[in-house]
Amino acid sequence: MIGRSLGHIVPHMILPVADMAAAMAFYRGLGFDVEAHSDTYAWVRHRGHEILHLDLVPELDTATNPVTGYLHVRDADAWHREWADQPTLTPIVDQPWDMREFTLTDPSGNTLRVGHNR
Repeated sequence: MIGRSLGHIVPHMILPVADMAAAMAFYRGLGFDVEAHSDTYAWVRHRGHEILHLDLVPELDTATNPVTGYLHVRDADAWHREWADQPTLTPIVDQPWDMREFTLTDPSGNTLRVGHNR
């Protein structure tokens, strides 16, 4: 069985961004560490752990970008309070699927859903 023989998997979301400088500034403003690999690619880290990659896609239509990622955290309420000044932050709600969640959209139209198990 492949899952048992190959060990732990660590997924990373690769988010398309229309403007790398704006994306890097946005994620730094959220409190993440952001490191450029090149003019077109960057890593976003939290407490030393890579969680997101940013990939420059200049032709990206930010109004119709369908990309959504999920950050499963221990305390979504704390993250929501930390980001309370963000204009694209939604209210935090208890979902029928037993998660407490909110969303935040970056300048390129990528939506991050953030939540914890109830």
